[in-house]
Amino acid sequence: MNLKAIIGVEGVSQVESARAIQVGRYFSYAVFAALLVVVVQLVLDYADRGRDSIWISALVWAVFASELVVNLWLVRDKKRYLLHNWLNVLIVILVFPWIDYGGNWAAIFRALRLLLFLRVMSDVFIDVVALLRRNNFGVVLVVYVVFVVMSGAIFAVLEDTTFSNGVWYSLVTVTTIGYGDVVPVTEKGRAFGTVLIVFGVVLFSLVTANISAFLIGAEQKEREKEILKNVKLLQTHLDKQTEMSKAHIDEVLQKVSESVEEVERRMKVFHTENIGHGLDKLDVKRREEHDNLLHQIRRENERTLAEVKSLVDDLKKDKKIQ
Repeated sequence: MNLKAIIGVEGVSQVESARAIQVGRYFSYAVFAALLVVVVQLVLDYADRGRDSIWISALVWAVFASELVVNLWLVRDKKRYLLHNWLNVLIVILVFPWIDYGGNWAAIFRALRLLLFLRVMSDVFIDVVALLRRNNFGVVLVVYVVFVVMSGAIFAVLEDTTFSNGVWYSLVTVTTIGYGDVVPVTEKGRAFGTVLIVFGVVLFSLVTANISAFLIGAEQKEREKEILKNVKLLQTHLDKQTEMSKAHIDEVLQKVSESVEEVERRMKVFHTENIGHGLDKLDVKRREEHDNLLHQIRRENERTLAEVKSLVDDLKKDKKIQ
């Protein structure tokens, strides 16, 4: 199931041309920068400190519209692009900066642009799911959360404080931040804090190690993809070279075969026209010597031709194995 296609923010599909995918990636960066501008603008508007500049809205809209138009022009399957990016189309139409909707509708339509964050969040969601599946990290994370909550509850009982203070102390202690705003004052609380530090550091190390391994693994996968791409290009080049070599060998084989046939033809003519008259006068022994010589030359030619054919067959077998 393509989640990004369902919510209408797929972008350029991976089945499109390399040029369309590359340009679509560049536009994704531009759209992300425009979304940051939208966030700042909305926050300032909410705080009554923003300036509703038509030119800022026009610039943001131009980025969205340019992405839609350019990608639509580059992709081969334009219908698929429009169907899988219906939210982009809707935003470009509704958020046209020179249409004054008035009142709260203008703010609502401007806020619609934030839905394009779903494109980024969907990628993040996929990465998070992959991270949770890696090395049972989901189980480790659940144990970590349970550990923090239970430790907070125990600390709240030992120090006679609120549950929220206990969880806060447990969290900042386990993460080795230690703000110092909530500290144990009783002997039991300090003893528990010592145990919490030891076990918490170990558990937090497991969490950070899994995240680090995931990030390194993602980078390694990108390198492996690049290496695989280069290997495929090399294989394609070798296949082309093999085809060219095969064609060249076939051409040489054809020429050798024609040369052998021509030699045999000339020898037959020579034997018939020039030697045939003299052989009648020669004794049987000389006739046999000439015949043996002719057969020997033919055998040599046939052996040479067979060797060349064998070489071609070997090349064909090697190509099939590859």
